[in-house]
Order: sequence, then C-alpha cells, then structure tokens
Amino acid sequence: MLFTVSILVTGYGTARAVTARPRVIVRVLPLARGEARPLPTTVWYPAELTGRHPIVLFSHGLGGLPEHFAPLVEAWARAGYVVVAPAYPHTNGRVTVDPRDVRNQPADAAYVLDRVKALQAAAGDALAGHLDTGRVAAVGFSAGGTTTLGMFHAGHDPALRAAVSIAGRRPLPAFGGPATPVLFLHGDQDRVVPIAAGREAYAAVPWPKRFETMTGQGHGEFLNPGDPGYPRASALILDFLTARLPVR
Repeated sequence: MLFTVSILVTGYGTARAVTARPRVIVRVLPLARGEARPLPTTVWYPAELTGRHPIVLFSHGLGGLPEHFAPLVEAWARAGYVVVAPAYPHTNGRVTVDPRDVRNQPADAAYVLDRVKALQAAAGDALAGHLDTGRVAAVGFSAGGTTTLGMFHAGHDPALRAAVSIAGRRPLPAFGGPATPVLFLHGDQDRVVPIAAGREAYAAVPWPKRFETMTGQGHGEFLNPGDPGYPRASALILDFLTARLPVR
C-alpha cells in the first residue's frame, strides 16, 4: 500500500496528510494549561472539510500517548469527526507516571476542548468555520476513561453530548449537569481495572447508559487492530458516536 505524506506548517503546529479514502490530516497543537501543565494535543480531521464537524476528545491511559490509538481515532476522523487527544502532563508515556494526577485531568481536558473550539473563529486556520462546537463527545481508555467520566460534573459544558468509558473507573466528583448518554466497554478478564470497577462507575451514572462486556478480553487489547475483539469494539464506539452525534 502506498502512502503519500505532505507537510503543512500552520500557526498552531505541524500537520501531515496521510493518504486514505478519505484522507486524514494529523497536526499537533502546542497547548499548555500553565507552565507546569503542558498539553500537546494531537488532532485528526478529514482532509475534505465540508460544513461543521462534531468534536471527539480522546483521553489516553497511564503511560499512554495519543499516537498509540491512531488506527482507532483515524477511523472516527474518516467518518467525519474532528478528534483531539491531549498528552497529559504527568501520565503520558514520555514522563514518570504519577497516577495521583488523574484527578487533575478532567480540567485539562476541558481546557483543551475550549482551546480547540476557539479555532472555529481563528482566521486562516484550516478548521475555522468547520467545527460544530455545540456537539462534542468525550472518549477515554483506562485512566482516560476515568478522566472522561470526571468531565461530567455539575456545571459541565453543555456541548458534551456523549461519553465512552473504556476500562475506566468511577471518578471522584459526583455526576451532574445536563443528562448525557454514556457507553461503557470493559473486558471481563481485565486484571488492571477489574470489570467490577467499571460496573461501579456504570451504576453511578444517572443518565441513559449502556454496558458492553468484552468477553474473554483483558485491559484494552481489543483497541488494537488485529486483536479478535477490535472489530466489535471499534464498531460499538463508532456506532454510538454516529447515533449520538451524527455528522451532517
């Protein structure tokens, strides 16, 4: 298979186009929530932008990086979503991981979302005029699933219309704010975050929700192309996003 890569330099970082059907642009935004909280954020979006596209914010787990999930999230971009994925300052794969910092990540995610939404009005930016800033989904894996659920506290951004927690735990803040449908995916053989922890988080959600057990699966290997569980997991997530935030 042949891939054509082109480099584009913008005021918000570097972008590269990966030939596919359709093509996907990948760029990195050099964001930071203060000097102590750098949040370099990878963005995937369709090369051909028409109209306004819903946003999906993705959160990695402990020791993870956005690029580890590229095949999964590129499928969302090919479906018409603008996907944004920060590398969290104290839990990404390039630093010494501090699990205690997960409690600070929902605020990081909200900050990143606000900065990305601001590109809607950024003159000259490729995404200007093409972001559906009122329709956002949050998706996360493991500690990123906990981060995702932690965004849905009282007073949360009403633009958040859907959430997916993959092998996540119940967050510290109580759920509150506008009702938001939540999809849970969890392996029944998960030894890192036992499925009982996922069910506890599910039980605490007061809104429409759905729990999908990944039978015979452990901690997230079903997010890797080539794993037997990948087709089902990727389809469940994309179908949920399409139902809750259809691309218009």
